[in-house]
Amino acid sequence: MSDGISKGHRVSFDDALAIVRHVAPPLPAVEIPLQRAHGAVLARDVVAFADYPRFDMSAMDGFALSSQSTETASDAAPLFIPINGQSFAGRAPVGPLGDGWTITTGAPIPPGCDTVLPRERATIADLAGLLHLRLTSPLPVDANIRRRAEDAAAGETVARSGQRVRAEMIGALRCCGVTQVRVAEMPKVTVFSTGDELIGLDGSIIDEGVHDSNSSMIVAQVREAGAQATLASQLPDDAASIANAIRAMSAKRSHIIISTGGVSVGERDYVPAALEACGATIHFHGVYMRPGKPVLFASLPDGTLFFGLPGNPVAAYLGFRFFAYAALRSMVGLAPEVGLEIDVEAPRHAEVTRFLRVRSTFSSCGPRVELLSEQQSHRMRPLLAANAWLAMPPQRDLSRKPIIYPLSCLGVR
Repeated sequence: MSDGISKGHRVSFDDALAIVRHVAPPLPAVEIPLQRAHGAVLARDVVAFADYPRFDMSAMDGFALSSQSTETASDAAPLFIPINGQSFAGRAPVGPLGDGWTITTGAPIPPGCDTVLPRERATIADLAGLLHLRLTSPLPVDANIRRRAEDAAAGETVARSGQRVRAEMIGALRCCGVTQVRVAEMPKVTVFSTGDELIGLDGSIIDEGVHDSNSSMIVAQVREAGAQATLASQLPDDAASIANAIRAMSAKRSHIIISTGGVSVGERDYVPAALEACGATIHFHGVYMRPGKPVLFASLPDGTLFFGLPGNPVAAYLGFRFFAYAALRSMVGLAPEVGLEIDVEAPRHAEVTRFLRVRSTFSSCGPRVELLSEQQSHRMRPLLAANAWLAMPPQRDLSRKPIIYPLSCLGVR
């Protein structure tokens, strides 16, 4: 596939995704502290630094004993075992061998012990001023004991390259003594909006203006995708101003620049002209999809990727959700996203992939979708009721099934 595609060339949704993945460069790997790695993608397998658990330990508050010493206990002939030792979490056991030990959860199993009797099941007798356990049945071996390395042994691979670091992974790795991980560099993304009509975040009011919802929304999407986001100033409908701003953003070494508005074919849609003035290669301008048809994808001379998203809020959201997110996944080494095929009846367009907001539920019979009533590209409130996108292939591709995708990047594992 050629990197360069002529300006104005419109492509199918599938081809657009393929072009983005082909162009987006892999980022270098960096070593960072585990506590800063949330949302990053592992660039190398991670092995356990230490056994987990690090030693045989109690799973309960109770009493540690030798199971062999309890074998003769019965109702008819109870055993009385003195409680002389103590083993507390974070301390070495202290006490004589052969007796019972008071033990807390997470404390080391004392020498000679191989079973733990939970405190709530214990009967304690005072014999001549000394506390004893009264046992009327034998205790099984290994009861309520966490054995050393039963979850992971030192040197064992715990997480694989290409996995995203999530909270549960941080917990698992820290249990194994891991403090540093090698991850793909987190992409840096700069977002700006264009339009003389925009009402800014500072609250300034234009009588015929519209609130700039897109820039804040796209920044939030960038962060949901695990990347670093910078919100730049709003720009007027002026090709020179937009071109100068793009050059300045590129000079600050953003990996991706995203604009909203100004990418269609109207008289004041200046983003394509600004990119041409910057010497950009436009890979596609327009995708056979709805909403989001005017979306633009380009590369600047220094390799910075540029996504020009439409001004309609739902179209902008959708453009980031699939195209910019595909680039971010490619850059950090994640495999392409795969949706879930489903049998469902919904309107198809002759040539366009339609994205419908739906409410998806799962049951023993498989996934079901409820098509939401309002699907216009300017209506944002239906997104609050939706949890998925239903991608309807064009009418000419009747052999292809519709596909469900999570609504946001947060829903993708």
